[in-house]
Amino acid sequence: MRLSKHHRGQVAPVALFGVLICSAVLVVMFNTGQKVTERSQVANAADAAAYSGAVWTARHLNFIAYSNRAMIANHVAVGHFVSYVSWVRYINDSIEAIDRVTQWIPYVGQYVDMAEQISAQVRGATEQAAGIAIPAIDAWNANIRAAQAEAHASLAFRNVQSLMDQTGRTYDPNIRINDSDALSRLPDELQPLLQAQLMTQSAAVPAFIQRYTSSRDSSSMQQLVNASLRGNADLQRWIVGERGWRENLLAVQLRKRGATSVDGADWRAEDQLQFRTRGVFGWHRWQRIGDRVSTARAREFDTGYSGVPTYYNVSGSPSDSALRIAAIATKAQSSVATADLLGMTATAQPLAVAAVARVEFRRPRGSAFVSLGERRHEYANLFNPFWEAKLAPVTWGF
Repeated sequence: MRLSKHHRGQVAPVALFGVLICSAVLVVMFNTGQKVTERSQVANAADAAAYSGAVWTARHLNFIAYSNRAMIANHVAVGHFVSYVSWVRYINDSIEAIDRVTQWIPYVGQYVDMAEQISAQVRGATEQAAGIAIPAIDAWNANIRAAQAEAHASLAFRNVQSLMDQTGRTYDPNIRINDSDALSRLPDELQPLLQAQLMTQSAAVPAFIQRYTSSRDSSSMQQLVNASLRGNADLQRWIVGERGWRENLLAVQLRKRGATSVDGADWRAEDQLQFRTRGVFGWHRWQRIGDRVSTARAREFDTGYSGVPTYYNVSGSPSDSALRIAAIATKAQSSVATADLLGMTATAQPLAVAAVARVEFRRPRGSAFVSLGERRHEYANLFNPFWEAKLAPVTWGF
């Protein structure tokens, strides 16, 4: 049956309307897909930026911790060297005293005199080595302190921010990290919260650690030096305890006493021969044999020896063991490849995703760290390089 001319073309408006609806659905689906893809890329950039900032910070904190340990080890090495010089001087002084008595004894005096000459040569070589090594160690510690100051300056938030921004741009040149202009286009209820987070972060990162002096640190540095000595039995005996020997007779005890102490930054070592006798109520006090005491000081070989005068450590409460690094990645929707059809245009509000990373102090557990004990807690510090970076489990998008 043929349609009349009056009814021809009536299906065209319906078909056209269907085409328009399908086109709109396709545009919406395309735009939505593009924005989901772009938001995922922005989220990845935010995570990477926050993590890179946290890794940067953790590595600098660990470097400062390593350098603190190096300065303490160098300082203790100087104490060991000073103790050795004092001991060598004691040996030489003792042989000289024996030589004065035995020089008239045939054969014996000849061998003692030869021993005295050898000990004098050893003493001279040791003193010459100390005159080179102690100033060199002090200069090396000065270089370490300069490196610490540079590491602290690198923790300025502008450096962390620059690193995070470069990380975000590797995902897309149009992505910005913590950009104030982009944040101003976000909803009004979010702007104060985000801006407060960034302001707090910009102040908290460089202020997380501070510079201490050995005279104004509640003796923390001296306690660490003492702990280093106690941690090694040979060092404890050689520097803190008695380096030498002891003989017990019936009524008399003899000992060679040697000990080293720290007078401010200066090491002072003494070696001498002592005796004591037994009385009715026990042993009497130790007394020195002879008038000479062999001594050595660090500033004898380096008048400006300073030990560890300054160092860096965490500031504030020792329980502050974490630092937050936030990265808010934004991308203008006008740069998103969408179809601007049927009145669908990009809004001024950018795509935005916020990620947070944490810099935490965590002491590893295991057989390598049994000295602390499995159940004991160690507060955050810059003497052990146990700082690590990790992403927070939640990422915000808006």
